[in-house]
Amino acid sequence: MSSSVRRKGKPGKGGGRGSSRGGRGSRSHTSKSHGGGSSGGGSGGNRKASSRIWDDGDDFCIFSEARRSSRANSSSVRKGEARPKWKPEAKVPLQTLHMTSENQEKVKALLRDLQEQDADAGSERGISGEEEDDEPECDDEQYWSAGREMSLVPDADPLEYAGPGEPHNPEYTVSTYAVQKLSRYGFSTERCQAALRICDGDVGASLEHLLTQCFSETFGERMKISEAVGHVSVEECMEQRQEEAFALKSICGEKFIERIQNRVWTIGLELEYLTSKFCKSKQKESTKNIQEISLEICKFYLKGNCKFGSKCKFKHEVPPNQIVGRAERIVDDSHLNANEDASFLYELEIRFSKNHKYPCQAPLVAFYSTNENLPLACRLHISEFLYGKALTFAETSEPVVYSLITLLEEESEIVKLLTNTHHKYSVPPVNFLSVFSGITRMNNPVCRKPVVPNNSFVSNQIPEVEKESEPEEEADEDEGPVPVIVESESYVNLKKKISKRYDWQGNSIHAENAKICKQFRIKQASRQFQSILQERQSLPAWEERETILKLLSKHQVLVISGMTGCGKTTQIPQFILDDSLTGPPEKVANIICTQPRRISAISVAERVAKERVERVGLTVGYQIRLESVKSSATRLLYCTTGVLLRRLEGDTALQGVTHIIVDEVHERTEESDFLLLVLKDIVLQRPTLQVILMSATLNAELFSDYFNSCPVITIPGRTFPVDQFFLEDAIAVTRYVLQDGSPYMRSMKQMSKEKLKARRNRTAFEEVEEDLRLSLHLQDQDSVKDAVPDQQLDFKQLLARYKGVNKSVIKTMSIMDFEKVNLELIEALLEWIVSGKHAYPPGAILVFLPGLAEIKMLYEQLQSNSLFNNRRSNRCVVHPLHSSLASEEQQAVFVKPPVGVTKIIISTNIAETSITIDDVVYVIDSGKMKEKRYDASKGMESLEDTFVSQANALQRKGRAGRVASGVCFHLFTSHHFHHQLLKQQLPEIQRVPLEQLCLRIKILEMFSPHNLQSVFSRLIEPPHTDSLRASKIRLRDLGALTLDEKLTPLGYHLASLPVDVRIGKLMLFGSIFRCLDPALTIAASLAFKSPFVSPWDKKEEANQKKLEFAFANSDYLALLQAYKGWQLSMREGMRASYNYCRQNFLSGRVLQEMASLKRQFTELLSDIGFVKEGLRARDIEKRAQGGDGILDATGEEANSNAENPKLISAMLCAALYPNVVQVKSPEGKFQKTSTGAVRMPPKSDELKFVTKNDGYVHIHPSSVNYQVRHFDSPYLVYHEKIKTSRVFIRDCSVVSVYPLVLFGGGQVNVQLQRGEFVVSLDDGWIRFAAASHQVAELVKELRCELDQLLQDKIKNPSIDLCTCPRGSRIISMIVKLVTTQ
Repeated sequence: MSSSVRRKGKPGKGGGRGSSRGGRGSRSHTSKSHGGGSSGGGSGGNRKASSRIWDDGDDFCIFSEARRSSRANSSSVRKGEARPKWKPEAKVPLQTLHMTSENQEKVKALLRDLQEQDADAGSERGISGEEEDDEPECDDEQYWSAGREMSLVPDADPLEYAGPGEPHNPEYTVSTYAVQKLSRYGFSTERCQAALRICDGDVGASLEHLLTQCFSETFGERMKISEAVGHVSVEECMEQRQEEAFALKSICGEKFIERIQNRVWTIGLELEYLTSKFCKSKQKESTKNIQEISLEICKFYLKGNCKFGSKCKFKHEVPPNQIVGRAERIVDDSHLNANEDASFLYELEIRFSKNHKYPCQAPLVAFYSTNENLPLACRLHISEFLYGKALTFAETSEPVVYSLITLLEEESEIVKLLTNTHHKYSVPPVNFLSVFSGITRMNNPVCRKPVVPNNSFVSNQIPEVEKESEPEEEADEDEGPVPVIVESESYVNLKKKISKRYDWQGNSIHAENAKICKQFRIKQASRQFQSILQERQSLPAWEERETILKLLSKHQVLVISGMTGCGKTTQIPQFILDDSLTGPPEKVANIICTQPRRISAISVAERVAKERVERVGLTVGYQIRLESVKSSATRLLYCTTGVLLRRLEGDTALQGVTHIIVDEVHERTEESDFLLLVLKDIVLQRPTLQVILMSATLNAELFSDYFNSCPVITIPGRTFPVDQFFLEDAIAVTRYVLQDGSPYMRSMKQMSKEKLKARRNRTAFEEVEEDLRLSLHLQDQDSVKDAVPDQQLDFKQLLARYKGVNKSVIKTMSIMDFEKVNLELIEALLEWIVSGKHAYPPGAILVFLPGLAEIKMLYEQLQSNSLFNNRRSNRCVVHPLHSSLASEEQQAVFVKPPVGVTKIIISTNIAETSITIDDVVYVIDSGKMKEKRYDASKGMESLEDTFVSQANALQRKGRAGRVASGVCFHLFTSHHFHHQLLKQQLPEIQRVPLEQLCLRIKILEMFSPHNLQSVFSRLIEPPHTDSLRASKIRLRDLGALTLDEKLTPLGYHLASLPVDVRIGKLMLFGSIFRCLDPALTIAASLAFKSPFVSPWDKKEEANQKKLEFAFANSDYLALLQAYKGWQLSMREGMRASYNYCRQNFLSGRVLQEMASLKRQFTELLSDIGFVKEGLRARDIEKRAQGGDGILDATGEEANSNAENPKLISAMLCAALYPNVVQVKSPEGKFQKTSTGAVRMPPKSDELKFVTKNDGYVHIHPSSVNYQVRHFDSPYLVYHEKIKTSRVFIRDCSVVSVYPLVLFGGGQVNVQLQRGEFVVSLDDGWIRFAAASHQVAELVKELRCELDQLLQDKIKNPSIDLCTCPRGSRIISMIVKLVTTQ
């Protein structure tokens, strides 16, 4: 069975239908290894099998066959992987897996209930795709019943389910849930029952049968398909339908759901006028009627099915407030729950039969409502009215769905239909009995089941008004989540499917193009356009216009290298567009131009629109994540690289696009390199698609060679001269002096460290040469080689290197820490520039800093200086600029200030390329940037502060000379610039982990047949194979990738979270288990850095403070305690927060960054449906009343387990596994006492720590566990390893037995060894002794149920595990075991 299949069978019986004799297997899938009886004793289905029958007195059973199988599977996991094998050197005492008798009974009862339901559900048909394949004659909807519930008729031999003495009755049972479901469309109960019998219980087919009958009586001849429609191809109609689905998704958002691809659409509606018109006055009477008959109700019936059927002595009825049936299969039922804010009482349902030719043919239209006070007849009148409109639209082949939504929202149209409360199909037929007796049924012997009597749950219903049913009941009637086929469908709420532009659109597009061409010709004659055109013609790019167009007419790919200021980003797309607008409408270009950052996309689009004398969103638009400004007339779209890659996931051929321009390709981001690979494939498939690569530096030949030596054009830059100064010049002009105790001063310990580092870097020959030179007191003893950085030189050596520089400047340089960004010096430089004591013209100042934290610090520092304060100063205005700012806030930097006011922009490298702030004259370059780095010891990526490359430095310098002569101060020395900086950055793909890229590759259809190695080898500069191998292992360990490199449902979600996969998993599990806030706090720390600081001179004091936060032997829980304290102090004000950080040796800057990351993570989880919809980081920050605002934004429900430290530790185990350390205690030492020998606890340095792959490791002194002498569990999970003099694990957390067994990776195996049952994980490296045979099997079965539940949740994030009965029971039991055992 596929992973989406619920396992069938009882714990002691196996799944499927295997038996001790071999059985029949699961639908005789003997060739598919899906279980079944083909394996002798029968591993039946997905579970182990047994010849024993499940009985109240039985323990669980294990068999050697199952153990052998699981071992074989686990060993195959490792096959071909270069993993070091663990060879045990000493035995770790086995910890015992205990379970109280009370918990055993509860787990046993839970499993019995769940698996009895599974056995009954085994009778349901069509759960997996494989079964569909085996029965091609059955319609898809036989399996997916209206996209809402599983088919309610079983496929099993009824004799397997009947008791031994019960006669077999071949009659069908009609489910009351199916009946009530259908009746909500407006049909009478009796008609629903009859239709379900005709259609073998298939709800979808039954609904279509009833609608067709109903509509044919009203519309008759109009429903017939004309000859003209008969000639239209189904494929063409399918394409139009997909296009409309995308448009509806864009307009309606999450209200629109494609329940079955190309077959069933539903749109949730909030029709307040209907709700207010039909108040709930009849509820009391209805509730009373149900309560009168609610005594002695069959508990098995309430759980889903009762095997005794008509012979059951208890009533088969549903009491009020009772959750019914197979609750574990609930889909997102919020749209049915009238008491929820986000619910939909009403739905419009559009159904297309197989080979349907919509929009040339009218679809079936149904109006569905859970408002029990809305008369059934009114629902059918509304459906008929809408279907009539659909027929009218079909005559002109126009899409109709949006028009139907509009009609339903117009009260005046619908209210007229509500006056008629009678409809033929909403009341029982007069000859119901004769109709029933004459029904002919589809003859399918497989689809029989024993009779369960029809019950009176809906049979006594008043025709117009349904009986009262609680929202929970409504939830149950949508009996199973539509199984998500993740390989072929977009995963739930995750990827917005991208529209494909198909040929059928030709006529409408040509008409639009003709209009655009006409408007362009008129515009060209305008005076405003001509004046801007003259400015454009003065740019260097204009001179190459004809050459570029000529080359594009002959070549498919072109590389353009243009220096900063040449106008390539704004002009080249316009050259192509303008040239096409002078031709025929069908030849008008449709251009996409990618930008590395969202502010670039927005600012360039606005600039180009201005040049074209129009507003942005017409022919020129932009699209970034969460924001899109474009229209049907947009023919030049600027977007981020990520947006185009997302589009490719749904439209691999980029149909309708004529040109792709990849700008700033020299930045070599992971995304841009990957995009080049994708485009290289697409240009082969689409000869009409043209690709232009634009680079600002001189490495254009690399890109040309990658695209088969395509032509290269070089455009000179147009920049004014810029005076370039370095650190020594900045210190000289500002007369900056370092004060004692300054944070920017080198410590003595650091100086000695640098000298040691310099000594290590010298070869043996250089060492001898150095010693000889010093011993002979040679004249050049102060001169040093150029390769030695300034940081390692003393005053005399610097004096020798920087001849002619003032001694006071050299003295400052000799004690300055060059690794830090000196904000004091930047402030001094700003004061010097603003003061005007120099010959340079006034203008804006652009300051480059590495990241958001430094921007905030400098901004706050400047606000405390009266010269720069935005409120008090009339001389300066300060604007921060970084990617996390809202678009409108980012636009403020482009506004020119009043005369006499200096604009200061504090920016990250976002302002380095693409965006042009016209009035910048001064640039201050800190020389640092944030760069993604892969830390092999962590096995995770991080953002590190690194020096810029020479190419970056020149780009930054060029920002000062766009409109006038400028000045640039680099805050690194001239020697560092010439001898230490790299010429170009290392490509990002070679310095980051590859897990995220692996996932993205696997999502793209074009790469699905290929293995990862073959795809990576085709990149422009491939990463190292070891890096890829390690990434694949990590993805498998996490459960994101299968052995044959297929994505799991978890993998699909992790692909959408732009964070390290382990952090992503922690976030997802925190959401699932309702401890979201602490999970996000820990995730933010892992993604950024620890907030604990340890000054050189106060190391002991800092460690002592950290120990005060220590809790449950966990560094992560200590961090959590510290963060909570900071949150509380924030509510008391900034002063209290500052004091809290100072007293507890915490970095306020890091804590602020963590809070910001938490908000971003929440937004990401909201996007993919794991937390409340529509949450935005900016909104959360605005609403935060001191602190990060996450608890208020996500609500109590998402954080109900936030104060459960044991559960949080279990989430860490799930995320960090297989980073596990065994704790080995020494041989016991005993001390004599008056009562006898007493075992002495070991000293902390006697404990040994072992990892599976690295052997012995040590706990880092900074960990709260460094001096611990006894751990409650012999296992720790850790985040990173550090190798210095020896291998250390830095942060770690004790993890107990149950989290490892329930959340650890791999299979759980149970074996009998020397008389005791041993539960093992990870090839037996992690082992526990079970207190009893029953405990071992209970835990193993519970793990199976949990795995299945998590799979279901990850496939369908909208399932609320804590409100659906099955989910809540399993989660509650897991939480109880983790917390209490």
